[in-house]
Amino acid sequence: MSLPLQLFALVIALFLSLPAVGAQDGSVRLEPAADGRAWVLSADLEPPRTSRLEDAVMKGVPLHFVLEIELLRPRWYWWDQRVAQASGRARLTYHALAREFRVTRDDGLSTPHESFEAALAGVAQVRSWRIDPGEALAPGDYVVQARIRLDATQLPRALQVDALTNRDWNPQVEWTRANFTLPQTPINAR
Repeated sequence: MSLPLQLFALVIALFLSLPAVGAQDGSVRLEPAADGRAWVLSADLEPPRTSRLEDAVMKGVPLHFVLEIELLRPRWYWWDQRVAQASGRARLTYHALAREFRVTRDDGLSTPHESFEAALAGVAQVRSWRIDPGEALAPGDYVVQARIRLDATQLPRALQVDALTNRDWNPQVEWTRANFTLPQTPINAR
């Protein structure tokens, strides 16, 4: 077996043997994918909450949320290097006849919820999102960060004007961050 093939096999074995990586508060979890080329993220994020959002949904206005995920490599001498990023969308609606809230994701998966709070928690729950950096990650420290925010551009036009100046329509949502370390490859592993 040639040296490049041995190194590739070693990198794959390393990715498959890594333990799950979690955040300080346990809300973000990053694991290597089964193929060893990407990462799989699961997270419980804090969604934006205001009384105006619930009123709008109850009156038939669908709310569109954007989920943003970034994989960063910290650098002491400059801004952090963005290694990979991903984004997705979720739509929250209320169906008055069925008396249920429904969360619909990009992939078409739609889940019913009995309350607005449960539906918001469903929007902010991320499971098995694939993050592909495009190339093998070098050993070292990394940060994964994720957040969910309301996409005010998807609101009806009359509400978009109000959303420009009113914080109830555009609440600030902080990034949820988790640190993890990719270990060095052992020198004598062949």
